[in-house]
Amino acid sequence: MKRSAILATATIAAALALPLATAASAQAAPEGSMYFSYGDRNCAIMPDGTIGCDLNSIQMVNLPVGPWGIAVPTIQYVADPNPRATYDFSRPYTQPGGNPDLSQVANDNGPFGPRLSYAGAYCEAGFHGILHCVARGGDR
Repeated sequence: MKRSAILATATIAAALALPLATAASAQAAPEGSMYFSYGDRNCAIMPDGTIGCDLNSIQMVNLPVGPWGIAVPTIQYVADPNPRATYDFSRPYTQPGGNPDLSQVANDNGPFGPRLSYAGAYCEAGFHGILHCVARGGDR
């Protein structure tokens, strides 16, 4: 009984901290960033290989906690190996007037459609219309 109470407390604490972890590194995209849109996402690949996307609607992100997955709502996604504890609601990955379509700025083709490679990172159209991105130094 005591063990399950400790596990439940740890799980609840982790669930409360997860929304900060999913969007912790949002910041204004710096000069020299490559902007694009795909579906309902407006994204940017920064000169350091970090990728950020503003989502036009709340989407659920499934984060693993032990053997369980906890669905957390988010409006922003950032792939950054050095996350910061901040959140920027100003939609920093969307240019005024919107971002150009991925197909307009792509510099390569992936297996399912256009691909934009920049600063050691890339984003490409994936199977069934998903957006697949790999930040510099890692996956997604």
